[in-house]
Amino acid sequence: MMFSVDLKKLYTASVLQGVLQELNVANVLTSDESFEITAISDGRKPLINSFCFLESLDNIVPKKNVLYIAPMPLDGACCLIVEDPRYAFIKLLAYIEKRAQVYSLSPNHRSAGIHPTAIIHEGAILDEDVVVGERAIISAGCILKKGTVVGAKSIVRENTVIGCEGIALYKAKSGEVLRFPHLSGVEIGSNVEIGANTVIVRGTLKPTKIEDDVVIGNLCNIGHGVLVQSKVWMSVGTLIGGNCVVEQDSTLGLGVSVKDNLKIAQNTSIGMGSVVTKNTRIGGSYFGNPAKPLRGLKTGPVR
Repeated sequence: MMFSVDLKKLYTASVLQGVLQELNVANVLTSDESFEITAISDGRKPLINSFCFLESLDNIVPKKNVLYIAPMPLDGACCLIVEDPRYAFIKLLAYIEKRAQVYSLSPNHRSAGIHPTAIIHEGAILDEDVVVGERAIISAGCILKKGTVVGAKSIVRENTVIGCEGIALYKAKSGEVLRFPHLSGVEIGSNVEIGANTVIVRGTLKPTKIEDDVVIGNLCNIGHGVLVQSKVWMSVGTLIGGNCVVEQDSTLGLGVSVKDNLKIAQNTSIGMGSVVTKNTRIGGSYFGNPAKPLRGLKTGPVR
């Protein structure tokens, strides 16, 4: 999955330098190279014609036509040198977000809109830039924020919120606490069922993604940037931390909690009330707090 969002307004390195100066962030531009900046990306895998940030230059092979916000110059790269790169990056993202200069939908969804066969309850609230597919059902009290995609024949039960912002805070070197803007969206596949009073948080630079044929129970919380692969089954009260991957055919029982940035491997079974603090093995069964391997445990329906 690519970590990037597209810009509605084109920038150059010198213009972004000026924006940082306007925001009182001291910086030095190392190159007068001029290229169009059309996206925001992750410094670990930057896109051409994008800007990103780096806190460490170790093992970095710079790319042409990428603007790096970095603590020191990078040989052969166009860089904005700042004391605190993450701080400067967040300030730029907040500036761009405030001016609505970023696309929250990926290019293949931007013209899709609401399918005429979709059933939207009059008590649901849908922002602009929301996609609802053929014969999907959005129930009373649901809130779909900008950048949300709900696929064909999917069901979103009452009072569920999709695409809200989560908690992603950064304490700068100066001591200032900043909120990391959530610029991406949520992409939900086909034949997905999402229970009542569930929250699915939008991504920061990549969408939170729920693939086809997933079942998510009532009162669940899916953090930002999570990938839930096909045919996963989550029972009531499941909590998934940000940037986790839950691989296909896995089953999570009542009240399971998964620490952020983990991988739940394919066909994993996790028992009721378990707290997962480490990656799991393919086909493994886990139970407890912290969750540990348990032979023969199987949870959820046969599917």
